[in-house]
Amino acid sequence: MSAELPHIPLLYVVLFLYYEPLAAFGGAMLCHFDAPQFLKTMDATAVYAPDSQVIFNQLAATYLLFAFNEGVVLRITKDLKIWKVMLLGIVLCDFVHLYASWCVMGTAVFLRPWIWRPEDWLAVGTIWAPLFVRLAFLAEVGIKRVEGKERVS
Repeated sequence: MSAELPHIPLLYVVLFLYYEPLAAFGGAMLCHFDAPQFLKTMDATAVYAPDSQVIFNQLAATYLLFAFNEGVVLRITKDLKIWKVMLLGIVLCDFVHLYASWCVMGTAVFLRPWIWRPEDWLAVGTIWAPLFVRLAFLAEVGIKRVEGKERVS
């Protein structure tokens, strides 16, 4: 039996169905069409090599998959289990993204956001709030069980 989602709180709707798909699409376009700029947002010291463009194109494809999954798949399913599995996958990606950023930035910078560059805020700072919202959704914050079914209120 599927766990239906008759109503999803506005915060989840805005983040998962609108903001993140658009942000992922924007990231895909940046990776594909301006990889040197994308690389600068990840690591100020990295040097773009045109021979590595294929990697940026593949990353762009992955971002398009994120955009599709959140922007389309979550819109067409009303099954809470599907939502939770998809969002758990993105949480795993978030943790790896944050770990990679920590490796590049170093602990002294990573733990001191007041000294981050604007690019660091784009690459790392924008991961934290959505991550906590995803974790809240996975913990069923705002989800009420009604008549034996899971319901998001």
